[in-house]
Amino acid sequence: MVVSSDTLNSVAIGAEGVEPVTDALLCGSAYVSGKPVALVEEGEYVLFCEDSVFKSPDQSALPERVSLFKNHLLKAEHCGEVKRVEDGDGGYLFGVMLILTVLLLVFCQVRKIELKKCVMSVLSMRHTNIMVREAGLKNDLSLWPLPFIYYSVQGALGYVAATKLFGEEIYGMLGLPVLVGSFLAFSFLKYLLIKLLGLACNGEEAVSMYLISGSFFQQIGSVLLIPLTIVGYYVEKNVIWVAGAVAALFFVLRLGRGLAMVLSRSAGSKLYLFYYLCIVEIIPILVIAKVLIDF
Repeated sequence: MVVSSDTLNSVAIGAEGVEPVTDALLCGSAYVSGKPVALVEEGEYVLFCEDSVFKSPDQSALPERVSLFKNHLLKAEHCGEVKRVEDGDGGYLFGVMLILTVLLLVFCQVRKIELKKCVMSVLSMRHTNIMVREAGLKNDLSLWPLPFIYYSVQGALGYVAATKLFGEEIYGMLGLPVLVGSFLAFSFLKYLLIKLLGLACNGEEAVSMYLISGSFFQQIGSVLLIPLTIVGYYVEKNVIWVAGAVAALFFVLRLGRGLAMVLSRSAGSKLYLFYYLCIVEIIPILVIAKVLIDF
């Protein structure tokens, strides 16, 4: 409100430390009866107002009041900086899966291995022979990128299962390459043992066809497991169980088809070769299952 200087003088009389206001006062602030007053000159009148800016130091703090909703004192919380919590690896796993996908596509294009024919080859022995002739496969080493990609994907799937399902951090950011390297080392050792069994049992040709047939299964498995692993890590962790079931199913199908091929093609001791292949393929799976159960 706007009052004259005479009115303000009458209000200010008796207030400690307040000078009488004159028409010559330009502007300023004072305390009248313990209340802040802002004075702004407007001709022969002055503007009389209150504001929190002009409050005394003992009145500057906000008073505490009892909340009507939560029945506690209203106090400022989380005044400090709240750091953003990021859950993820910054696309690290996605980059690895992308590289494996590109390698798979390039290899299949170079070798002219079509997915449709590959599916037919795992269902029929005749189509397997056709694929071997069309792709110009001289031996099982011609398909070495397929098990490399497949076991790399399985290592990535193990990393995703450990971090998302069990909440375990394995060597931090090194967990993915450590698991992938472990699966690759395991596959290479198993490959050497199978080749040695072929030499010992006089079944080199049967073992070579066993490995070639398994490579076709691994190609299809890689095509299915790569997207499932990505979705399980970045979207929905329950998809990891589906990926694990797919990997287990392909293992059983590959083993059954491979052993049947060995029994029909081996020129040496079929029974011993059958037993040894079962040991080489199944014992590591049992060991891994035991480790997971104890873990």
